[in-house]
This record gives sequence, structure tokens and C-alpha cells, in this order.
Amino acid sequence: MRTELKNPTRRRIVIKAGSHVLSDHGQFAHPVVEGLADGMVRLIRQGNDVVFVASGAVIAGKIFTGMDRALYPDHIKRPLAAIGQAALITECGHIFGRLDQPVGQILVGRDDFHHRERYLEIKNTLRALFRMNILPILNENDSVATEDSSFGDNDNLAAQLAGMLDADLLVLLSTVDGLYDGNPGHPGSRVIPLVNGITEGHLSEARYKGEHLASGGMPAKLAAIDKASHFGVPVILANGRASRVLARIFQGDDVGTYFQPRTNPLRQRKRWLAYSTHVKGSLVVDDGTCAALTRGRASLLSSGIVEVREHFGVRDVISIVSQSGEEIARGLTNYDWNTLQQIAGLNSAQLQARQWSEKIDEVVHRDNMVVLPAATGV
Repeated sequence: MRTELKNPTRRRIVIKAGSHVLSDHGQFAHPVVEGLADGMVRLIRQGNDVVFVASGAVIAGKIFTGMDRALYPDHIKRPLAAIGQAALITECGHIFGRLDQPVGQILVGRDDFHHRERYLEIKNTLRALFRMNILPILNENDSVATEDSSFGDNDNLAAQLAGMLDADLLVLLSTVDGLYDGNPGHPGSRVIPLVNGITEGHLSEARYKGEHLASGGMPAKLAAIDKASHFGVPVILANGRASRVLARIFQGDDVGTYFQPRTNPLRQRKRWLAYSTHVKGSLVVDDGTCAALTRGRASLLSSGIVEVREHFGVRDVISIVSQSGEEIARGLTNYDWNTLQQIAGLNSAQLQARQWSEKIDEVVHRDNMVVLPAATGV
């Protein structure tokens, strides 16, 4: 029994349902979606804030047009997503409408999370919808997404939303019953009820087992769960097609796998820097600087820079990399690549000796930097 989940009130919950949960043999799975809608509405009636991340726009577009998914080329995916987004929100609007629950749609892209102002506006819009008793339904805007601007999968989007909102729980609904201790296809495999943190072993094992779940598969889901964990958000991975799955989760039943969060989550701005921004370039730093950044609260100075890579501008997000190639931090740079090429490795006395006319402050101030969890071993 998971007593901490029983009868939640005034909590913030992000629920994501995969495309194969919402469709069945090439058709929209009305009974499944109706069951999930009933569970979400009950949570809202209890006073909770709920966000629904609904995958399946492309599949919905295929259903609407009657196209054979196996036959359409890649360039048709975006038009199908445009058709499917309208079809999906229409179906959801009808289903939730029968339960007297109004809904609102937000289509987002990775760029919306990269730009700080747009990131905060999404957060403000969601909060306003909560106050208006509207259920936000989110999806990535696949109709215009490119490889560079895509989240890659809606598990990642759901994890980012959970971190943005300081959610109390992220529920990932898929077509498996949870994380297994062996190959899910083997009769002796069992669902692991509790996981205390994602390890590289979990990721390697999932890749080895070939657990494929829509876009990304189990490794992508575990990566999203690990991200949510660093945000301080617990996660449940469960079978979205199981009867009364949401009701059972919030009765405290041992449904699916429960992933406990980290005890020292990243702060809000650090979450945005670490996981929501586009990296425009990188700086390679020496070993002493690596130690100062990862073990203390040091800012990055020009004297610790060994190499400047790629072209970037002032206030762009850059990656800070060790000489062995490990990314240890990300941050907003106070200087462009051209300036840093000229001052890399130089301390203040050397700059003065060269009669450098510009004042040199921190290259990346510690308040605008996040040390990545992997670099600290957390």
C-alpha cells in the first residue's frame, strides 16, 4: 500500500498517456480514454491540479484520413499531426464534456522551453487554467517540429512539465505494467514495485532487453523518469489500458512501478538551464577548474578555459566540458566565442600585462550555471 498517494487533495499531478494507450488496432480507444477521463475528473473534483499530456496526434491523423500508417512517407507525418491534433482535442473535448469538465489545448515545442520568457508564460498559462478549473491538455506541436526542435518523445515533455510546475507526481501510462526485473516477454519476469533512483544499469538493461514502447522505448522513459527525479518529482510507470488504473493508483494500490525522487532536487532556474535550453557551444576547462566547479560554488573564470568550441554569442547557453570530454555544467556566458578565444587561459595579471582594455568579469557566474547531476555523482 502506497499511503502517500491515497486520496490526494490540492496536489499537482501530470498524467501522460502514450499513443498506443489512446488507440486500439488503428482506432481511437474510446473506452480507455473514457476511463482515464473519469479518473482525472475525480482528481480535479477532489481539488487537485491535473495536466494531461496526450500523445497520438499522428495516429489520430491517420485514423481520421484512413491512411495505412505503414505506407505513408516521413514527409506526411507533419500534415497528419496537424489533422490529428484537431481530431484528438475534439474527441477529448467530447469525452470530458460529458463529464462536465472543460478542457484547453496547449501545443508546445522545445524552443518554447528554451526561451526563458516563453517558458515562464507556459507556466503562467497553466496556473491560470488551474484557477479557472480547466483541464490543460498538452502535446508537442508535431506539425512543425524538426529534429533539432523536438522533445523527441512526450515522456520527456511530461517530465519537463512536472519540473516546471513543481508537480507532486508524474504518472506515465504506457502499455506495460511497469519496469520488469527481466524481459517482459518471459513468464518469470515480475514488475519491480519500487525503484530508488535510475542507474546506468537500468538504462543498459532496458536497451539490452529491447523494450520498445512507441517513440523512444523504455530507455527514453527511464531517462525522462531520471530527469523528473532530479526535479524532486516521484513517478509512477503503469499500464494505461488497465481497468481503473488512476483510481487504483490514488487508492494507494501497488500499481506499476513507483520511482522515488532525489532528496536534493535542482532549483527551478537550474532545472531550466540543465534540461530545457539549447546549447550553442562549449568550453573545455582544466582539471582544477572542473574540481572547483563541481565541488564548490565557483564561477568560471577565463584562466580555467583550455579550448573554445563552436560559435556563440553573449548570454547564450554553453556547455562546460572536462578535458576527458565529460559535460560537467551548463550556463549563460557573459562573452561571445571570439572574445573568449582571445582570453582563454589568461588570468587577470596576464590580461593586464597584455594591456587588455575590456573589464573581464566571470565568464559564467555561478548564479547562471548548473552543475549537472552526473558530474557530482548524484
